[in-house]
Formats: sequence, structure tokens, C-alpha cells
Amino acid sequence: MRAQLSMLSGYGGKAPAALLLDTERGRVLLDVGGPLEAGLERGWLWPGDRPVDAVVISHDHVDHIGAIDLVPAGTPVYATAPVGAALPDGVTYRELPLNGEIELAGMRIRTGQAGHSLGGVWLHFDIGGGLFYSGDFSLESTLFRFDAPPVAELALLDASYGLYDQPQSQCRAGLLERLNRPTLLPVPASGRALEMALWLEEAGIRWSMDATCRSQLERLKTLPQACFQPGVAGRLAGLGAPVELEQAQVALVGSPEGIGPLIEELMTQGQHQVIYTGYLPPKARGDVERGDADWLRWNVHPRCSDLVRLADQLKARRVVPLFTALEAHEPWRALLGDRLFMPNTPSILLS
Repeated sequence: MRAQLSMLSGYGGKAPAALLLDTERGRVLLDVGGPLEAGLERGWLWPGDRPVDAVVISHDHVDHIGAIDLVPAGTPVYATAPVGAALPDGVTYRELPLNGEIELAGMRIRTGQAGHSLGGVWLHFDIGGGLFYSGDFSLESTLFRFDAPPVAELALLDASYGLYDQPQSQCRAGLLERLNRPTLLPVPASGRALEMALWLEEAGIRWSMDATCRSQLERLKTLPQACFQPGVAGRLAGLGAPVELEQAQVALVGSPEGIGPLIEELMTQGQHQVIYTGYLPPKARGDVERGDADWLRWNVHPRCSDLVRLADQLKARRVVPLFTALEAHEPWRALLGDRLFMPNTPSILLS
């Protein structure tokens, strides 16, 4: 089957994800990403020349699902059950397996968990020698599992961290050294918050979490074991914040409205240090620049060595790094060798 892949957004920089797969049998849009920050341009347009037959969502983070409002009414949207729960009313939802396969637009699509977020999956299309789209992925999560994928000739891989290669063990060690005084960790409730909670519990640190994180924890306790790394479901079942937020040595704060009034008060009083561990929206950047907070990375995307490891596993002949700047060709060439594929246009013919 002949096909054309158009990378509408996400190729050549940290930008929302949107990729259009156009085949003889139909058109499928992979992800509908919105900007990471309010006020920024989305950077891509809905393909309006011909109807899109279906949308497939890799996971529910804003840069992969934030433009869901663009999807025309009645267009099927495929997502896993945990991601489907985040879809707005009115969307024509179809369930995508966490690990399995479906037939769509004349193609066999295989899925597997991507280790990055709850219900997040990679996608493998049975076209030519195989097309693999990782969405966002991680090989280091102790909470979310990564399922081994089948072989693919062309691999479109999350490279959000660029050429960064520090292992998660070093990230944890660096953060642990800083937890010698009351600390606030603003974190995504559906992502690293609960992985950190398990880590803090194991380390014997007095921790707590806000209502947003607690709600997500209760949700995770109801999900099947297949959503997590082996043994994690049992650990989650016994997990509960041991103290109130203001009494904790480490407070995990996942409020979508920001840090929230209680935490703002604690910050103003200077009783707690604030450490950000991921993407910095404008307020967080301002906190760090003014010296009101620090930033230490907690890996949720692949290191460059993980990129190579996955490319090896896929036996990929062509690898396209996504969601990262690619101006410096030589370091990428040194990393991936002849497998590095940087097309001059964001369109690839497949057969």
C-alpha cells in the first residue's frame, strides 16, 4: 500500500504533535497537539483539502491532544480508555487497546504502552517495512510500563530532550540531596506526581500531596495491573499521603490552577523551597529566574541513549527525531549514523 506521511507539526522543533497519514484507503491524523502555553500559536492547520477519516491520540498531554476542538463532529477519535476519559463531551470516541491491534483505513495498527503517561501508547502501522510513531515515551519510568514494539523500517521518535543523556538514577540522587528542608514539588498529577510519591515512600521521606494528586491516585487504584510496571498496582493500593500538606517534608502539588493559595502562602512565608522538575510555563520560569525556585530535571522523556536503544530494538533503517531542534546535524549523525533521516520537507512517501 502506498502512503504519504505529512508531519504537520512536531518536526524540527519542540512543537505540538500532528502527523497526517494519507493512504489509498483513507486518511488518519496522529495526535492533535495544542501549544504548551496559553497565548502561543498552535502552528498547524487542520487538513481541509479532503476529509480526515479518523484521529488517533497517543496520550492526553496538551501538546498531543490540546487541539481536539478542531476535530469535525462525527469524526472517530481513537484513544485508550484512560485517555478517552479525558476527551470532551461530543467527541465520537472509539477505544484503542493499551497493547493490541485494530484495523483502520485498510491498515493494521498495533499499540503498546509508551512508559510516559497513564494510557499513553506508541503506534505501529503495517505499511511497507513498518512505520513506528512513539508519541512521547520513556524507558526509565518505574510507574508506567513500556511494551516491546515490532520491527519498523521508519521510526518517528520522541527526542524532546535532544542530546541530553543523564540517567534517572542521577536525577533522583540530585533531588534527594536537596530534600533536607521542607520542599514543594509542583508536578503533573497524571504523570510524575505518583511516581515521585512511590519513590518518596520507599525513601522514608515524610510526604503529602494536594487534592488534585489524591484524586488521580484514587483513579489509578481502580485501573488494571496491565497499566503499570510489574508490582506497582499493589504498591499504589497501599499508598496514602501520611501527613497533611503543610506538615510534610515534601509536598506534591498538582493543582491545574497553579500552585494554589495554601502553597503561595507557604512560599511567601519562606518556609518551603520550591523545585520544578519538568517543563517550565511562564510563571515557573519567572520563579526560577527571580531565584524564588530551582529546577532539577526528573526524566519523563527518553535520553539520547534511549533513542538509540529503541531504534536498535526496532531495527529501524530510518530514524526521524521529533519535538526537538535539529540545526546541529553532526551530533545527531554521530548518535544515529546513517539511520538519521532529516527530510528537506515534512512529507515522506511510504510504500
